[in-house]
Amino acid sequence: MLVNIDEIQRQADEMILRAGFPKHSVNLCSAPYGDGTPYISFENDLYNYIYSERGYEFSRKVTHSLNTLLYWIMCEFAYKIAYQYELDHRVEGRDGRRIAFPKFIEIMANMNPDWESEARVDIQKILAEAPYDDTLYT
Repeated sequence: MLVNIDEIQRQADEMILRAGFPKHSVNLCSAPYGDGTPYISFENDLYNYIYSERGYEFSRKVTHSLNTLLYWIMCEFAYKIAYQYELDHRVEGRDGRRIAFPKFIEIMANMNPDWESEARVDIQKILAEAPYDDTLYT
């Protein structure tokens, strides 16, 4: 059985607090704003995590799992925080992802310890396609 947007928001807020960030750092939407902000819809007993802008849908992820939906939502938040952290701690001549990716994994693990291994796998996939390259930053 699918839970409603208020329950998803409550669970997201709990995870965000557990990771040490302010409640409502993520505000979930159940309808499009039209500016690219993701929103959640409930169709055919599935959660849909949709990005659309000015009426054009450019990404849709679908799952029956609340845990998967929350992972997608929290990934976006964790990446934003991790890249801000990298910007604040930038090291000249080094691929910034060397700082951002471990921070991302740390944030995801703090929100839900079960997500640490999944976050590591996601990063490994990225690095398999686009390895660290410090020469781009020299």
